[in-house]
Amino acid sequence: MEAEVVAVKKVDDLVIFFANTTAPVKWRTRMAFQERDLRDLVLQMLRPRNLLFILKAMLFRKKEVPRTENF
Repeated sequence: MEAEVVAVKKVDDLVIFFANTTAPVKWRTRMAFQERDLRDLVLQMLRPRNLLFILKAMLFRKKEVPRTENF
């Protein structure tokens, strides 16, 4: 599923990500994260393997990746 984050909002003790999915269906979705979830997300992003992927995505131009029907 492909999506783009359109907004992030803090409500009480939650951070809510609003995303529009683009493929294979078009939906408007919300994802709510608590403090523990955000901490886990950031820690996973800081792992060397993931951090390298993030830095490459930010620094180099976007390449077309062949899509597969089933993973």
